[in-house]
Amino acid sequence: MDWIDFSELEPGDILPPGWTFTPAHDVLSDVEIAKKKDILLFTMRSDAIPAKTIYCVRDHINLSGINPLRGKNRDALGVRFPDMSHPYRIPSFCGRIKDIIIRAGQHPEHPTDAVEAAPIVYQSIIANHQKKPAYALIYGNKIGAQDIVTLFQGESHA
Repeated sequence: MDWIDFSELEPGDILPPGWTFTPAHDVLSDVEIAKKKDILLFTMRSDAIPAKTIYCVRDHINLSGINPLRGKNRDALGVRFPDMSHPYRIPSFCGRIKDIIIRAGQHPEHPTDAVEAAPIVYQSIIANHQKKPAYALIYGNKIGAQDIVTLFQGESHA
C-alpha cells in the first residue's frame, strides 16, 4: 500500500511489509501518483474531528471549482472523464468506525458541514483518473501512525 499523509504523521519503522509512506505538504501531481504502484491510502488530520477518532471517507463533495485534471488530458495516465461514482474503497473495518463525507471548498448559497479535506478530494480525483484503488481516512488529534496501521492489520488488499 502507498500511504500518503497530508498532516505531520511520522510512521517511523512501524510500516508493514510492502507499505510505503509519503508525507505530502501539497497535492501530488498526476505524474507523481502514476509512480505509485499499489493501492493508495490518503490520510489527513482535521481539527473538526474529535481527538482520538478516525473516520473512513466514503465520498466527497467538490465545491472548490478546482479540478486537478483541468487542462490537456494525459491519455497515457487515464481517461478524460473518470467515473467518480465510487471514489473510495471502503475497508472492512469501517463497520467498526464511522464513515463520513468530506469536501473541498464551500459555497455560500449551499453550505455544508462536511469536513474540509481538499487534498484528499483532489488526490482521489487523480487516483480515479488512473484507475488506482484508494482508501481515505481522516483523523483527529492524538491519533498516531500505529493507530492507522492497526486498523488495516488483517485487511485484504487483493
